[in-house]
Amino acid sequence: MSPSLAARLHRPRPVAFAVSLVLAWLLLALIAFALRRGPIQDDLAARATAAVRAAGGVHAQVRIEGREAIVSGRFPNAAAAEQARVSAAVSGTTSARLGGDVVIATRPAKPLVLAVAGGGLAVTATVPDGASRAALLAAVADAAGGTVRGQVLVDPAAVEPPVEAVAALATALRGVAGEHSATVSGTTVALTGGAPDEAARRRLGAAVLAATSAAVPGATLANHVAVTRAGSGSAARPGRAPAASQQSGSSAPGGTATDSGTTATGSSGTLAAVRAALDGHGVTFPVAGARLTPSARACLDKVAEALRGGDLAVLVGGHTDISGPPALNQALSLNRAQTAADYLTGRGVPADLVRAAGFGAREPIGNNRTPQGRAANRRIEIIPLPSR
Repeated sequence: MSPSLAARLHRPRPVAFAVSLVLAWLLLALIAFALRRGPIQDDLAARATAAVRAAGGVHAQVRIEGREAIVSGRFPNAAAAEQARVSAAVSGTTSARLGGDVVIATRPAKPLVLAVAGGGLAVTATVPDGASRAALLAAVADAAGGTVRGQVLVDPAAVEPPVEAVAALATALRGVAGEHSATVSGTTVALTGGAPDEAARRRLGAAVLAATSAAVPGATLANHVAVTRAGSGSAARPGRAPAASQQSGSSAPGGTATDSGTTATGSSGTLAAVRAALDGHGVTFPVAGARLTPSARACLDKVAEALRGGDLAVLVGGHTDISGPPALNQALSLNRAQTAADYLTGRGVPADLVRAAGFGAREPIGNNRTPQGRAANRRIEIIPLPSR
């Protein structure tokens, strides 16, 4: 080999070297990306799932394929499923879609009933699948110490009831002496049964509402618990049907006695007297207040006189106008109802004959666009409860 050929063979080749260096860096980058791809997708899936559940999709899951979020789970309606899909598109994803395994219920949730009786717990509910049934029974069994009574049916087309609230509901129900039950239907929880005194009755209602609200945003309470008659050892008329939840969209005028159609014949005279006491008089309230005006007291004095002479049980329903946020209106309406109910019991009406419930701004009788209409909506109404 000549010296000139040997020199050419040993001469550095900068282009080939640069290409080799770039390829090596690319290979290392691909290896690093592959090693990190799993954790990145796990993080995206966790953040997307959290976003979906924060938007109300409590039973949804999100998996990541590439950078696409795919939502799966059970939803009460198509709108809720679409909201979950939109919420899943968190930062870092390129798109989001509903998976082929998404299930949308075609029938509304049936009431979930949890009752305390004889020292044990009983549950009645309808759930969409076996897994939900097992979870519900396990929660009730844990709360009851291993004993479960009642019936849990499976209906794949039904919306799942708030199983997450069962443990807290059981604790709330067992926290007050007596036999009582909570029925969760939609966003309303109706509480029936007995409590030893008024303080225990209110404490029970607050605990049950708090337990339900944790799983049902915007939950409202219809407290029909009766205070135990002094010395009787049992509650008077526990568990009347929650007439408040059966009201139609058109409410009676402020302070009017609304006939539920199920009042016992023997109470018809009392109902007529209550109607006469309220005729032409509205029990209304000032803006954002629950104070009884002198005219409201005078009207309620006549109502109390009518109720003292009979055995008619009534529900005092509180209402508001649309001013303020819904949560505040709900609390204010219940406060107004309780104020009127307390006034009636303070005038000698037996406490077991009077219940209080708040309806917020959901049942207006006046035009909320006018001052006069809003004033009419800040009211209470007297609703006869059906006899057992």
